This record gives sequence, C-alpha cells and structure tokens, in this order.
Amino acid sequence: MGWAIYGATGFTGGMIAAEAVARGQRPLLVGRSEGRLRTIAEPLGLDWSTKPLDDVELVVNAAGPFSVTVAPVLDACIAMGAHYIDISNELSGAAHVFAQDARLRKAGIGAIPAAGFGTVATDAAAAAAVAALPSATALELCMFGDNLIGGPGTASSVVDVLVQGGVRLEGGRVVHARLGSGATRVTTPRGSRTMVPVATADILVTHHTTGVPDIAAGVSFGAPAAALAVALPMLSLLARAKIIRSLPEGRQSAEHVYHSSAWARATSGNEQASVWLETGEGYAFTASSVVHAVLATLASRPVGATTVAAAFGADFALRVPGTTIGLQHAAPQP
Repeated sequence: MGWAIYGATGFTGGMIAAEAVARGQRPLLVGRSEGRLRTIAEPLGLDWSTKPLDDVELVVNAAGPFSVTVAPVLDACIAMGAHYIDISNELSGAAHVFAQDARLRKAGIGAIPAAGFGTVATDAAAAAAVAALPSATALELCMFGDNLIGGPGTASSVVDVLVQGGVRLEGGRVVHARLGSGATRVTTPRGSRTMVPVATADILVTHHTTGVPDIAAGVSFGAPAAALAVALPMLSLLARAKIIRSLPEGRQSAEHVYHSSAWARATSGNEQASVWLETGEGYAFTASSVVHAVLATLASRPVGATTVAAAFGADFALRVPGTTIGLQHAAPQP
C-alpha cells in the first residue's frame, strides 16, 4: 500500500519527497497539476497521481494554507483508515486534528499535526525544560528560523497566522489578543530578543506533550516590545484586509551556514529552567523530521491525535542530523 505526500509539488513537499527517496522510501506523490507532479516525480523515480487519495497506509499533508486543507485531507484519511501527518504550524489546523481524536480512535488510526521544524523544535525544547523543572506551570517558547526561501503555500500560512493576532494558552484554554500584546524581552544565546506571541500550533502541541496549562509561543524581533506593540497590530489589520498577502523572505549568500534554533523557558513559582535547541536549515529539518515521523508511525501505529514527542519520545528532534539540545539556565528567578 505504501504512503503518500499530498502537496508534493510545493516547496516543502518536494523536499520531503527527496528526503524520502534518500532514506530508501518510495512515496506516492499526489497533487492537482499533472505537469508539476511529473517534474517532481520523474527525477526521483516515483509514482504520482492527480486522483483522490485511496489505498495508502499514511498521508503526509504538505499542502498549505492548512486552514483549507487539513479538514478534507484528514477526513479522507479517516474514511480509508490511513494515518495522517501534516507540516502545518497553524493553530486552527492543530485544533482541528486534536478535536477529531474520538473519530481517529474509532477508525484505529493516528494523526500527528505540526511535524515540521517550528513545532517539533520548540516542543522538544519545552519537553527538556519541563524535564529540568517538573513542577512547571508555565512555558514560553520561541523559534528562530534560518531558512531557504519557501513557496507561496508557506507565505500564505504565515499571513494566516498574522490575521489571528496574538494568542496564548491560559489554564489550558486558548486566549486571543491583539498581535503584539504580551511581547516580552528574553535572553537567549542569540542575545536579547523580543518574543511576540502568535497563533501557532505550538501552544496546543506542547500542551498535549507536557500537560503544562499556561503556554505562550512566538517569534522573535530585535525591536523593543513597546515599538512592536504599535506596529504589529497594523500589520495584522493589513493582513486581515488582504492588503498584505505574503511576506518577503530574505535570501542568503551561497556561503551562508544555516543555524535555526528554538528556545523554551519553564517557570514554577520563583524557579525557571531555559533550554536551547540548535539545528541547521529549517526546511531541511522539516523534511527529515517528517520522514522519521512517517517511519515511526508505520512501525508503531499510534491511535488517536498525538504529537511526535508524545508518540515517539521527547528526544524525537535529535533524530534529525545536526540537532542538539542543551540546558541554558536552571535557577530561581532574581
């Protein structure tokens, strides 16, 4: 039966396909464009199809924006009894997957949202921070992506996140606020940065993995929190009005060495523990992480909605070559 990649003609989908072949796998590539599928599949020696998903053991959903694709692809998986993995880091996508837990268990299949760099990295850092401080009641998470230029699906997903404004988990419940609200200055091995909570899947994924009830997950900026509190709500409004449909991505020089990172800080009363994860280029991490998740899922066949860390171990991220996790700080707050 094998497994399939839906959205294989996208930037990240193509990288996952290439990584799969490098690992001796032969996924079926699925998409809507025959010409684009042929261009991706033939050099890799893979089969491809433009027909609806059918008769596979597992589907990787790599087609963004995931606010559009998660529900129908997951429904198709439940109907045919196939496991599901996606690379979305959108809050709505992860929420939908976790809400289908009863249906997934009835079908006897597993579903793993957010198996890409952003969430797998921050979740691993969070799990390590909680291991260092088991009484933790709050977590702050931040990713520092150092990536190649992605495709239009990636850009659309980023804009979808901006539209939702600022979000955090409080007492296990999602709380919405303006984009820029709750910005805090944090100290990391990359220096002092402003972390801005955004509507990413991290808060739900890490809550599922660790059980910690209060979680803020965000992106970092060099600008001070006060300036971002003014500028970012305007950016969110422009995205909501569809005046901004994508954001530019910086192009690195050919000599650039990629270093992506994730930071997590666990808090319990006056105690804190901070963890720093280092890896390479973000999209390459995603491709490796997804293929590892596919192989682990087919081997262990988890049932219900879960996360890579919950299903396959808190150190799952270390399966990606070049990834390290280290305790940065563990001490009472000053």
